[in-house]
Amino acid sequence: MADAALLNIRDWPNRLCFGVGAVDRLPQIASELGVQRALVVCGKTVAGGPMLTRVRRSLGSLCAGVFEDVEPHTPLPCVTRGTDAAKQLGADVVISVGGGSTIDAAKGIAIMCASGGDLERFAIKGALEHEPLGSPGIVHIAIPTTAGSSSEVMPTAGILDPAAHKKLLFWDHHLVPQVVILDPEMAVYAGPELTAATGMTAVARCIESLYSRDRHPVATGMALHGARLLRRSLPRSVSHPDDLDARADCQFGSLMSGVAGINAMVSLVHAIGHVVGGRLGLQHGLSHAILLAPVMRTLLPAIGADQFFVLEAMGGHANGQTADQAGAAAADAMAELVASLPLPQRLKDVGVDETDLDDIAAATMDDYMMGFLPRPVTQAEVLSALKSVF
Repeated sequence: MADAALLNIRDWPNRLCFGVGAVDRLPQIASELGVQRALVVCGKTVAGGPMLTRVRRSLGSLCAGVFEDVEPHTPLPCVTRGTDAAKQLGADVVISVGGGSTIDAAKGIAIMCASGGDLERFAIKGALEHEPLGSPGIVHIAIPTTAGSSSEVMPTAGILDPAAHKKLLFWDHHLVPQVVILDPEMAVYAGPELTAATGMTAVARCIESLYSRDRHPVATGMALHGARLLRRSLPRSVSHPDDLDARADCQFGSLMSGVAGINAMVSLVHAIGHVVGGRLGLQHGLSHAILLAPVMRTLLPAIGADQFFVLEAMGGHANGQTADQAGAAAADAMAELVASLPLPQRLKDVGVDETDLDDIAAATMDDYMMGFLPRPVTQAEVLSALKSVF
């Protein structure tokens, strides 16, 4: 654990409304927030199904309009169009209905509203250096339909600049949605592959929080129980999508991973995910799932006895093992979990070319999350991890 004298609880989520049918409380929540004109933000999948129908029915006359053009990885032009829609409709609240890309799109709209349209000015530069927003810009209610990104409880956002082939990353406490609605019924429409991929993003956040340089008891508690919930219920959500208890477990596991990750911070797996996602438009959970086991084998020995926490998170028992043996067993259990899910198992299966591995490793070294490794790693070590799962 990091020195207790340096303990820093960075961020905590705002209001949470949970329960089956919680979406039906939207009018009451809007009244309590003092908002009257809602712009619903979503992607085509949500717009074409029962999820948007439920939200619109709940909102009634409070729904001023729907922006349904959110795309994966939240491209900058999408955020610009969404901001224009909010202004044209006179919206005083955005309601994001979807996964991480949708929630980040609503956050991007909030940044644009707060900054007068100057988005890049507030992006993270260097080691978490950024200009503060100063205001939320617009009220944001988040309704996640997947359990993975945890964007609903985090002060961060990622917006893809397609012209530069990179992601603009943001961190500001004003970006945490004012209200999060977790309704298990809104998660049952995610298919097996999407459920697995988004769930592995949350698993990765839990595990990386457990071996973070800045880990501490609060984050460890959240990460440990979040991992427990996800490990037991993610496979169940994949095989039995209508199991509301399993969906609720994954929602809470994802939420806990977000609180843990933003307070302890994550590192190598997520840094690689930023690079690969920016280059290939790859869903983060895919690269996270592929890379978790080899990265665990590389980094876990650096945390000593805390490896027993990681083994516990993965459902294992020490049984007289040394700390390093426990870490190795945890990595093996992670590989078994990933193998049980309907996900690609190697980087070449998701479009990564072997000739790109050197560039990916080099770009990873510049990601700001590399500052939270439990020990320094070399570019050669990153490349070795990539090659091991190519």
